[in-house]
Amino acid sequence: MLHTKELTKKYRTKVAIDHITLDVNRGDIFGLIGPKGSGKTTFFNIITGICRPTSGTFTMMDMPSLKKVRQHIGVLPEYTDLYEGLTALEHLAYLSKITGTRQKTSDYEGLLEFVGLDHYHQEKVGSFTPGMKKRLGMAQAIAHRPEFVLLDEPFADIDADSILHIQQVIDTLKHEGKTVFLTADRPRFTNSICTKTAFISEGKLVSPHTHPQEKTITSSNIRATFKHAWIDDEVKPVLTQYLQTVGTDLVISDDETSLLIRSEAQVPAIIRAFVKCKVDIYRVTAEDAMSSS
Repeated sequence: MLHTKELTKKYRTKVAIDHITLDVNRGDIFGLIGPKGSGKTTFFNIITGICRPTSGTFTMMDMPSLKKVRQHIGVLPEYTDLYEGLTALEHLAYLSKITGTRQKTSDYEGLLEFVGLDHYHQEKVGSFTPGMKKRLGMAQAIAHRPEFVLLDEPFADIDADSILHIQQVIDTLKHEGKTVFLTADRPRFTNSICTKTAFISEGKLVSPHTHPQEKTITSSNIRATFKHAWIDDEVKPVLTQYLQTVGTDLVISDDETSLLIRSEAQVPAIIRAFVKCKVDIYRVTAEDAMSSS
């Protein structure tokens, strides 16, 4: 679906992308992982046609030009321009009209339900939180049912509820046999959903063992334990995926879940995720991991 060879981008004396060669094959959920400033967005902008490489080549879906590819791909940039005076429903209808992919209103309503915005389809986009805007951008990216979906930082700076919904959307795309390429700054956001990953640092692909974010992933030092009601089998995979993004060493039983987290400040978001999945929380404890071992 996507094949790059020695892809390089230079800005005067700065090398943003340095001879990157990678392959994303049909059915892959491919994650490009790197901290801010590592070159992820530059790479994303090249393959989506926003900027041109200095050298190297790439092909997408075995087609000769991006113009021919565009109707077959869906794109979610890191910063999505939204028309804040429109409702979510009007936004999807308007963008679909522009791109020539108009559908029925019921289709847009179903799409908003899919991304968890079914209760907000008549709300003005200007009142949306960053996470809700990201979900609307996700709906926009997949509205025309593309074969290949490209997502730049889909988990950046959003709430736990939105992370859950976007993970669920990607997981559904995976089971439908779609191909997804996404970027993220931490492997914990991709470990549970990606079938392949590559790590980038200072414009170069690197080994995961030398990757800056991979080194810090083990720095969690608080053991948080949640005593809870039984978790329904339908929501357990989604909840598990989310918990794997916010912590490590996850252990889930019928009535208790524990994981290592970096800070007690993460606890409220985790509780909200349980509540979103309709799981009652009875008790929460958080203690230093060293003292609990």
